[in-house]
This record gives sequence, C-alpha cells and structure tokens, in this order.
Amino acid sequence: MLSKRSFFGRESVQAFFLIAPNSLGLILFYIVPIITSIVLAFFQWDGLSAPTWAGLGNFVQLTKDRLFINSFVNTLTYTVVVVPLLTVLVVLLGVLLSRDFTKFDKYFRTLFFLPLMTIPVVAALTWKWLLNQEYGLLNGILKAVGLHTIPWLSNPHYILSSIAIIGLWLGIAYNLIVIIAGIKGIPASYYEAAQLDGASPIHCFFGITVPLLTPSIFFVVVTQLIACFQLFDPAFVILGSDPPGTLKNAANTIVMSIYENGFTYFKMGYSSAQAFVLFIVILIITAIQFWGQKKWVNYD
Repeated sequence: MLSKRSFFGRESVQAFFLIAPNSLGLILFYIVPIITSIVLAFFQWDGLSAPTWAGLGNFVQLTKDRLFINSFVNTLTYTVVVVPLLTVLVVLLGVLLSRDFTKFDKYFRTLFFLPLMTIPVVAALTWKWLLNQEYGLLNGILKAVGLHTIPWLSNPHYILSSIAIIGLWLGIAYNLIVIIAGIKGIPASYYEAAQLDGASPIHCFFGITVPLLTPSIFFVVVTQLIACFQLFDPAFVILGSDPPGTLKNAANTIVMSIYENGFTYFKMGYSSAQAFVLFIVILIITAIQFWGQKKWVNYD
C-alpha cells in the first residue's frame, strides 16, 4: 500500500505531468462531451436559447419517429451484412498472406494494407466514381462482358450495398493486420504434428488455425460491430447532404440522423437522445459479446 508521502513524491509528480496531456485531452474532448450529451438528452435545446426540461419526451418521440426507426434498421442491416463478410474475408486473406508462396507476396500485402492509409471521405469519393453508372469502372467492366449496367448510386435497392462495399474495403486493412499477427503467433509445431498424423490443409485450418485464432476474430467482430453502428462518412459522401427521399430512406444511418437533427434542424436535445440510445445499444451488444465469448473463444 502506497503511503501519502510516496503518492505525492517526486516520481508520482513526474508521472502526473507525463500523463497530463492525454488525460486532459480525454477529459475535455471525450468525457465532458459524453456527460453533456447525456444531460442534454433530457432537454429541448436549439443551441442558442436556454435549454428547457423535457424529461423523457425526447425518448418517447424516438419511438414514434419513423425516420429514426428506419435509420436504425438500415444500420442494423449494414452491420449484419458487413461484419460476417469482413470477418470471413480477413481470415481467408490472412491465411493466404501469412505464408510466403511467391516473391510477390509482399506486394500483395501492401495492396491490401493501402486502405489503412486512406481517409474514409477520400475512399468514399473514389468509390463514388468507381460506382458511377455512366463512367464508373465497375459498370465499364460489366459493359465489356456484355452485361447490363447497375445503378449502384441511384437505385434504392443498391445504395446500401454500395456503401457496404466501401465499408468492406475500408475495414480490410487494419483487421487483416490483427488476423495475420494472430496467425503468426500460432506455433508451427502444431501444424507439423497434425501433418505427421495425416491431417489435410482443410483439417489444419478448421482444427488448428480457426480455434487458436478466435481471440483475434473476437477482437475483429467487437471492434467492427462498433464501427458499423457508427457508420457516417461513406454514407454521407455517397448520399450527399440533401439526397432524394427514396435514397435517404434506403441508406440513412443512425449517426446521419443524429447529425441531421443536431446540425440541420438544431434539435440538440433530440439528437443527444438519439446518441444516448445508440450508446446503450452498442453497450448492450458489446456486453453480450463479452459474455458469449467464454463459450467459443480459446485463450489457451
């Protein structure tokens, strides 16, 4: 147990000074805004006049707001599609890229890591051109092979899929690093012993790689779920600030709804209530994941 003298000693004071910049940034730009947002969720405020107490009024209004419910469904659909696909994709790519098959392997790794260096807004703008119905590369390829072009960005049936493609592309790089690091941490002796027993590569993959990779997979699933529920940049760039009603209904997300109510309609209290609901949803889902991981994640 530390004495009072040691707690305020020279080394402690130096430690406080070292952690002060990050601690102040955390308090000023994260903790204070979070607490302020939670408090504002119970008020009506336009950002200029004095806040007025609303109690649970903002939350009651959320249950009747079709736009918010629609944005929640869109976000949930996006998450359900992107998270499993991304997880499977990075595991398969991780297995391939963690082995040195050819002298070009390092170039392929660089190619897959490039999205990590790209700002989400820039990536979305690039994909907006690639998915353009008239001049986009994807439709150009479809034309070249004699297929019909797809209205990726102008049809409500395809707009959310287009955003999901961008989300997958952006999510590969960082998560691939995590998966490859996990694969590199698996002892080679396990595979050697399995091969001596006559195990095929498929048996090694499902019997050794996947079970021992579950901690990395769990990390990818948790972080990607949180990122998907906070989707904003790609969707906002693809839809624009004032999209047609049909496209907005098809691809509007929770964070876009929060932004619109807060900074377009100046309903700061209502947007704070939406943010609070989003926080609770993410907290519950994350808690369920940590509770459930005991049954399938192997830390041995």
